Amino acid sequence: EDVMCVWSYPAVSKEHGEVLVKRCGLEDKKIAEVFRWSKLGNTWQYMLTTSIDDLKYPRVKAACLVVLSEVFNPEMFNSLLKVLVSEYKAALTPTPLIKAYLKLFRSSSYGGWADKKFDNRRALIAGSIKSVVKTFGQQIALLWTAVVLKKRIFVYADSLSEVLSLVRTMPLFGSWHRNNWGILRPLVCLGEEELKDLTNAKVYVAGTLDERASSKAQYFDLFVDATSAKITVPSHAKVGMGMTAFHKDFAVNVMKAAESESEQGVIKIVAFKTKALIDSVKKIKNELQVDSLKLSDLAKHEKLSEAT
Repeated sequence: EDVMCVWSYPAVSKEHGEVLVKRCGLEDKKIAEVFRWSKLGNTWQYMLTTSIDDLKYPRVKAACLVVLSEVFNPEMFNSLLKVLVSEYKAALTPTPLIKAYLKLFRSSSYGGWADKKFDNRRALIAGSIKSVVKTFGQQIALLWTAVVLKKRIFVYADSLSEVLSLVRTMPLFGSWHRNNWGILRPLVCLGEEELKDLTNAKVYVAGTLDERASSKAQYFDLFVDATSAKITVPSHAKVGMGMTAFHKDFAVNVMKAAESESEQGVIKIVAFKTKALIDSVKKIKNELQVDSLKLSDLAKHEKLSEAT
């Protein structure tokens, strides 16, 4: 059945519209009423699909409403989309959405929803870092290394909820100090425009439900397979990504913390160890008067061992 972008305000480019069509879920064999979100360029995409059963429009089986924003807060926009979907289904025309847009533009509130009810900072820690540690065990050292070194990461899962949850957690492994969730591309369908976006981004964590992603090693330095709980480093990225005693020590400490600490407690421990590593590396580089160091050599350095 045909799926198309039929209306937008303000207008989106043809290319962006095609990406939204691929990501919205309307082309799935079984359409699920589920919230999903991703990013293209500098724009976050928040999507909510709903079934349509109206005698006036017998050919329309489902619709997806999308909100585009520069703000990262899935929970906030999920709440907004529920209000907008209810308004749309009551009329099955864009008119209520135009009214909603104008009201939101003026007051940032509509139909009982208000952005002041949501804290964008809490969206950064909404993922469960403890569940990731439990799933991947000592392999979290590879995640940590890849994030710290700004590597390209692909995350594959066969469940939408799992891939979205896992991707949003990745910056907590070594990127808290950068406060950059903009590297996330939570749902990618491997289309031409999407792969072009990844190439332009250079550094990213991309989530996908497409099992063919594992064959596109030219687009990743680390492949995280949630279905098998296995993390793979392709041959071209093995330099600097080996599991040394230093990495294993980090993993063991974080795994122990995950057993007893809260989610925020584990986040703080990873952030502390990341900062300690970065500070120590800077000191060592200054002492040795070099521009770069190999991670495999760092574990041997006494000051680094003491700091971490």
